[in-house]
Amino acid sequence: MGRIVDSAISGDMSGLLDNLYMILVIMAVHTTSSLFHNYFKGRFAEYALFDLRERTAKHIGKLSMPCIDKHHSGELISSLTNDIMVVQNFLQNNLGNILVEPMLFIISLFYLCSISWNLTLFSVSIAPILMFLVIKMSKPIERLTGEQQEFLSEVNTTAQDSISGLDVVKSFNLENTMEEKFSYRVDRAVSRGLEIALTQAILNPIGTIMGMSPFILTFLYGGYLVINGAFSFGNLISFIQVLNYVVNPLTSFPRLLSTLRSAVSALSRIFEIWELELEREDGNVFPRREDVPVISFKDVSFSYNTSGEVVSGLNLEVKNGETIGIVGPSGSGKSTIVKLILGFYNPTKGDIYLYGERLMDWKLDSARSLISLVSQDTYLFPESIYNNIAFGKKNATRDEVINASRLAGIHEFIESLPQGYDTFVGERGVRLSGGERQRIAIARAFLKDTPILILDEPTSSLDADSEKRIQESLEKLMAGRTTIVIAHRLSTVMMSDRIIVMNQGKIIDVGTHSELLERDSLYRQLYMNQINESKQEDVRR
Repeated sequence: MGRIVDSAISGDMSGLLDNLYMILVIMAVHTTSSLFHNYFKGRFAEYALFDLRERTAKHIGKLSMPCIDKHHSGELISSLTNDIMVVQNFLQNNLGNILVEPMLFIISLFYLCSISWNLTLFSVSIAPILMFLVIKMSKPIERLTGEQQEFLSEVNTTAQDSISGLDVVKSFNLENTMEEKFSYRVDRAVSRGLEIALTQAILNPIGTIMGMSPFILTFLYGGYLVINGAFSFGNLISFIQVLNYVVNPLTSFPRLLSTLRSAVSALSRIFEIWELELEREDGNVFPRREDVPVISFKDVSFSYNTSGEVVSGLNLEVKNGETIGIVGPSGSGKSTIVKLILGFYNPTKGDIYLYGERLMDWKLDSARSLISLVSQDTYLFPESIYNNIAFGKKNATRDEVINASRLAGIHEFIESLPQGYDTFVGERGVRLSGGERQRIAIARAFLKDTPILILDEPTSSLDADSEKRIQESLEKLMAGRTTIVIAHRLSTVMMSDRIIVMNQGKIIDVGTHSELLERDSLYRQLYMNQINESKQEDVRR
């Protein structure tokens, strides 16, 4: 462009046309390279975000139970949404500029020096001072963004608690309490957002000054040089055009640095999740042996924290095909035994054996493939009834799902629904009754068809009529399997081969139902209490 101006002033038509052709070539090259630049920038951003989301989601899915206990699910979900959104904004809108503009700045600065090094130094003399100010003033943004994301995770946590516990919130008139808690946490997130906005608002004028000052200085000194004949007008035009590629990075520097600091803060929270302890994936696959107990506890103790042992000095053997019941007062450690058998937690002392091999030596997914669990808190995924049952077995056929439903006594009910097996159950199965959810869980266990069955108070939340029907399905499921029944209602364990009585984390008695009733035992006391409660309910009716 400088040559075009000089050619036009001097009347050199040939030089004018030659340089016009050159501009057309440069424009064609620029358009093509810009197309590839934008495509690959977008491609990189999408793949990077995919990797971030996938790795974070996979890592959360493989976290150990002790680690999950320490972190609210809302906090983890916040990193999958809010933090990745901040990174997404940076990758899609700013990463390409951060990579390209420094190169443009350096190349253009060298080119300006080749035109006139003294004009170049004069033009950008104030820029280093302004850049130093921007770096200093933008430093709090990383901290403020981290705090804002932390507060947003608390907002997510509160919202999730309010929705999950909506029945409790409404029944105890806690709407105002939850609203106040939600508003307080939103206000804290907003306050940090306002501080970030204020910092950015202060930085923007500095960016404007950084953009304008080189041109003002160039017009002053460059104009002086042209007037005195030390510089051609074409060279001044050329200098000003290239100066744009020096000034543009300077102008956008405050904004880019601000978004970079925000992205760094969000990424640090994501990386913190990646550093959380995963459930172990080592171990071996062992054969099922018939000559040893299926499950053995040898001097097992366990505590969730330092406050005290939940299970203490536990010794227990479960033989092949045996049904044992485990009873005791609330807090006696019954459900903890289930979590230990499934490898959710490791004993603090002693060892658990599965088919004669230490559970710690088993590959966890192989050990769990031998165990079916039906618990009181039946979880159904927000999908169809068919899919919820089919989760029991990978690549299950429709006939297998239907057969499992028949065995669980739920097939006729499912068929009576307008959409049959394709009926959507809602979040956590809210569209079904407790008994219906429990039967679907039993069908899932039938489909999994494992040699070991654990029933963790499967009828505790059901009425007497539903309990009776569910009990019939459970008896079919228990046939031919090694079964552990954790029960609060003693009617569930009366027919067990052995009943283990626990209190304060220890086994205090073992025997059959009749043997334990004959003794003046805790079991007899629990049994009589339930008989009295049942009589009182009958009187009230």
